Parts: sequence; structure tokens; C-alpha cells
Amino acid sequence: MYEIKAYVREVMAEHVIDALARVKGVASIAVVSLNEFGHLVGNESPLEKVQMVKLEVDVATDAVVDEVVDIIVRTSRTRDGHPGDGKVLVSPLVRAVRIEDGATDQSALQPTSI
Repeated sequence: MYEIKAYVREVMAEHVIDALARVKGVASIAVVSLNEFGHLVGNESPLEKVQMVKLEVDVATDAVVDEVVDIIVRTSRTRDGHPGDGKVLVSPLVRAVRIEDGATDQSALQPTSI
């Protein structure tokens, strides 16, 4: 079980979400608006504000992690890639519990029907 956090340009977020929505192992995507600050390349100026969002994707299996990361990188990169396109962080999850029914771990990260 893994949590994938991606910091991407706000203008690219819908494109990334649309691509991730087609991945069978992705049950949901959390989108967090934020105020991101970063240094401009080659510039010694103070941190500059960048319009970014954080996407949080929890996946149950190792097989889905690489696919999700690849999709995020491909769909959030601006043309040939530019500083400030963002980054992807992958962390192992120790435990997951779905509040709705008490399902745990990998079962908790699977989609449920309504």
C-alpha cells in the first residue's frame, strides 16, 4: 500500500486527474489547493509564488504505483519540462481503514459501489 503525493501546476491538474481516472487501481484522488513557493532557476531572488495543487492518490498494490507515477510525470510536464513543473513523492502506508465499513489495508483502498 502506498500514498503518492504529486505537486503539479494548477493548470495541469485536470489533465492529470483525467488520465488517472482511467487507472483501474485508483479509487479516488484528493486535490488540495495550496500556496506553493519556490526559487526560480539561476535567480537568487526570494521564494516566488507558484500556482500549484497537491494530488494525493492511495493505491493498494505495487503494480499500480509505477503506472500512477508515470502518468503523473507524463501528463503534468509542460512540453519539454520546465523548472516548477512539480514533483512526485511515494510513501509506504502502514495501515488503512475505510470508515464506511471497517475494511482494512488493501481492501480499504479498493473502490466500493454506491
